[in-house]
Amino acid sequence: MKLGSMPRGISWPLVSLIALGVAGCSDGGGGDAGSAESASSAAGGSGGAGAVGASAGTGAGAGEGGGDGVTAGAGAGPGSSTTTGSTSSTSGGGGGEPSATSTGATTSTGTGSQPVSCDYPAEYANGSITFYTLDMGSTEVNCSYPIVGRNPDVVGHVPFGGGQYFAAMNTADYNAAAMCGACVEVSRDDGRKVQAMVVDQCPIGTNPKCKTGHIDLSKNAFLKIGEEREGYLGTTNGGAAGKISWRYIPCPTTGAVSFRLKEPTNVAWNQILVEGHAHPIEKLEVEINGTWKTATREPYNYFVVGDGNMGNAPYHVRATDINGSTVEAMLDLKAGNQPASGQFAACN
Repeated sequence: MKLGSMPRGISWPLVSLIALGVAGCSDGGGGDAGSAESASSAAGGSGGAGAVGASAGTGAGAGEGGGDGVTAGAGAGPGSSTTTGSTSSTSGGGGGEPSATSTGATTSTGTGSQPVSCDYPAEYANGSITFYTLDMGSTEVNCSYPIVGRNPDVVGHVPFGGGQYFAAMNTADYNAAAMCGACVEVSRDDGRKVQAMVVDQCPIGTNPKCKTGHIDLSKNAFLKIGEEREGYLGTTNGGAAGKISWRYIPCPTTGAVSFRLKEPTNVAWNQILVEGHAHPIEKLEVEINGTWKTATREPYNYFVVGDGNMGNAPYHVRATDINGSTVEAMLDLKAGNQPASGQFAACN
């Protein structure tokens, strides 16, 4: 994928992504995890070591081509690094009028917090899993959440295993970042289960295992339901052992939804990341001159409105989750997470 041109005066750094990876990149099922190379995609970086095969993930913004199972990822936009390697209160929908605000304050709106129906994709009865680590050059996962630890690998906002149980979703189910931040429960036919959060993409373009229904788990999540030597699980979806099924679940997130600006000092161009949400994000809007404008989601999970110029801060933003619940906030032009006062409505 090639990035479009930026507004005049703003330059995009080139981010390339080539990584070694997981069991998920095996040419054959279930070899020794240490003997192979594969990759999950990362924004400006890539996922790392695993079992058999060689491939690499798309970087933020995604790359094309790359022979021998390696794809170079092109940049995530201003501020991205380069890596080379093998809210508010909840609503049942609709939003509501904003509460009183002052410049610089993150605020919230909503129409209540009654549970709504979970509008998640159907369960995969015939899935498969592999594993990967972040120790092969990753600087950022494809969903642009922060990497906060290595050995053991820890990704920010992940509510399972102290941040260690995360996942790279296959390209089809990743759906151009639509499932970033979604939580999944993976089950093996012997009764073992593990829960993880989607933070990355497993690229079908360079990894044939990353077909529909496949998930590339972090190594520590994988080890909850499999052994390292097994490498590739899911006999009904190409794996060498174990029948795997998985489903989307609400994330057990207790804090507020938060927003982050990509360029915290740029008055002429910006993008917005939504983090810490209990359900996948369906839509982000920004109110510009009294009109709500729907943002476009980039493959690396930031949202951009039009050419990226949203006028003067504070920015009035509204996020809608997959169930139709909304949160709103006023965002200052500043770095870091800007939390709203609440979370999306629970669903059942």
